[in-house]
Amino acid sequence: MALAAQTTEGELYRPVLGSNSRHPNGWPIRVIVSSQTEARHNRYLWAPTHLVSIRAPASRLLSMIELPPERHLELYFGDATDPDAPDAARAEAIEATFAFIDTLPEDAHLLVHCLRGFGRSTALTLGILARYMAPEEAAAALHALRPEAKPNRHVVGLCDAALGLKGKLAKQALRFPAKDWKG
Repeated sequence: MALAAQTTEGELYRPVLGSNSRHPNGWPIRVIVSSQTEARHNRYLWAPTHLVSIRAPASRLLSMIELPPERHLELYFGDATDPDAPDAARAEAIEATFAFIDTLPEDAHLLVHCLRGFGRSTALTLGILARYMAPEEAAAALHALRPEAKPNRHVVGLCDAALGLKGKLAKQALRFPAKDWKG
């Protein structure tokens, strides 16, 4: 189910946080998480100011949103859950993402996508959210953004380690997918 069908135009990019004193520019986390196809089809409606594209190393990014390189972070890793797989995510991808997020202006509209919009993009978004709120709150916020999420366990583990959460974020990721969210 496409996110655009679930929201009206006025509800797009509604802030996850009212204010965010922990972000260098006060970005209140305005984000959409989607598949590559949803991102392509809704690019004019969603009109992101910033984009994180996750794709497997050998895949192509088709007709994506045109943004200058400083506003488009491209990450290359597969949906592998085995950290030893050749195309598994590496800690550098998480570090690059967090550095990119730190540059977002307060009015940024971020779109995070991977091929299907369930695994890698939701895992990375969960990590982004956990930088600014408790893991339980981050998981609830991700569920509100993308109820069908199935965060990639390896990517969540990398985010968990980068944030020093000692397994708390990974534990929350095990709750997905969930039809209803119980706090």
